[in-house]
Amino acid sequence: MSNNFDKTGFLTRFGIWRDRWSLITWVICLAGLMAAVAYKFEDIYGTSSSIAAIENTLKSPAMVALFGNFNTPMHRSADVFGTEMIIFMALMMVIMNIYFAIRGSRGEEDSGLTELLVAHSIGRMANIMAISVELILINIVVGCLFGLGIQLSGMPGVDANGAWLLGMVLAAVGWFFGMVALFSAQIADNARDATTISYGIFGLSYILRMYTDLKHPAATWINPFGIIEKISAFHENDWYPVFILTILSLAVWLLVLFTSQHRDIGAGLFATRPGKAKAGRFLRGPISLVIRLHRTSMIVWTVGLFILGTTYGSIFNTIGDILKTNPTMQTVFGKAVVNTANHQILLNFVAVIAIVCVGLAAIPAIQVMNSLKRDQTKGYLENVFAKRVSRIHVFVSYLITAVMAGELSFLASLMGLYVAGNSVLTHGKLAFQVYLNVFIAYNPAILTAVAISAFLIGVWPKVVLISWAYVFYGIYSMYLGSLLKLPDWAKSFSAFGWADRVPVNAVNYGYFSVLMMITVGVIMLGILSYQRRDLS
Repeated sequence: MSNNFDKTGFLTRFGIWRDRWSLITWVICLAGLMAAVAYKFEDIYGTSSSIAAIENTLKSPAMVALFGNFNTPMHRSADVFGTEMIIFMALMMVIMNIYFAIRGSRGEEDSGLTELLVAHSIGRMANIMAISVELILINIVVGCLFGLGIQLSGMPGVDANGAWLLGMVLAAVGWFFGMVALFSAQIADNARDATTISYGIFGLSYILRMYTDLKHPAATWINPFGIIEKISAFHENDWYPVFILTILSLAVWLLVLFTSQHRDIGAGLFATRPGKAKAGRFLRGPISLVIRLHRTSMIVWTVGLFILGTTYGSIFNTIGDILKTNPTMQTVFGKAVVNTANHQILLNFVAVIAIVCVGLAAIPAIQVMNSLKRDQTKGYLENVFAKRVSRIHVFVSYLITAVMAGELSFLASLMGLYVAGNSVLTHGKLAFQVYLNVFIAYNPAILTAVAISAFLIGVWPKVVLISWAYVFYGIYSMYLGSLLKLPDWAKSFSAFGWADRVPVNAVNYGYFSVLMMITVGVIMLGILSYQRRDLS
């Protein structure tokens, strides 16, 4: 049995060295973000009046859907911090773990590196064990830095137990979804499908968390992503969620080890269905090939965001009736005024949800565009370039597919909002034009993200991951910007902040035109650079 894990230590050190720059970047960004917000929080919510105001906001149905349902009282800055930050930082931890899990397992098998490793005298299970250990170490380090940063921040209400509990529960939820990603890598026979499965499972968990928080808060205990809300940091300091997530992670890890032993290298438990002997009429060029390769991922993201949209839309009636359910408001202001105020609240909620939807829609778009660099590095495009196909043709094929992936996902989320929202609203239904305006206003956020990725692939492909930083900053600045009271210039640093809260405000076609011109210019620079540089 011990021979199965022979050379695990060596492979673990090798994996950490291989991923060192990515690891350093993720650790600094996540730990730095948590510490920076913690240090700033006393200035933002340091008075009882500001805490009382934000407490009422966070208990509204819209904020519960975004940040979770918390029953702990908010008397100090630390109470607000634990409520606002935990869901967002857990989201970042999940993304980090899925990235490293798929990259170190299925990604290495796709490139043929795993086959070279096992040809030497290493244990059969050493590689998967090394990846598992690396994920454990990553989460422990980040969790400890979280706890240390929070404890040293000096926020009123912070205690060591609560600070380290926050850090460890984030580490635990990250490790759990890292193990889920490793299991997905055993199911699928390629990194693309493994990533899609991982995000699909996480997406279902996130949507279930929203539903239970709004309808059945006690049922959130059964959700691995929702259970993190139950820690009651800086009050009861309940460590049970950490223990439960750890046990679940170990269970999934044992399942990973078992399945890894019962499959061949390069294969998955479920093999990809073989294609036709001859290509169909719609598979005649690079663009149809790229669309075919990313078809499953595009379908999953489109359907997933439609479901997310319907989930948010299903609570429209609750949000729209906040003032209507107050008899005093109707008596003083009249029914018509109250209905108008409710309608305005609903438009504000749509403006907030649009940020979440466009941020998520940018993910499949960036994945497709960045896959050009990955496919080229792995040599997949050699057969394509061996034909009479120009570089521009290949580049534009990935570009068009990336835009399609982002636009379809974003449109699906808005259609989910439209269909579910109007089906539950009993008054003041939102017209289709409202969602069309949102689609137009936030479109540049997706297109600029794709343009940055295209530019980096053409000019400096080694740093193409910067495109993810742009997307994450855009989501962070708008998702938490108002709660953290970021200045307007910080929100406008990305295209996400240029939409000007549509549909509360009208579409600013001046901003739209400027962003579209910038997007086209950046893409053209990327195309010209890609055409001229050495592909290797």
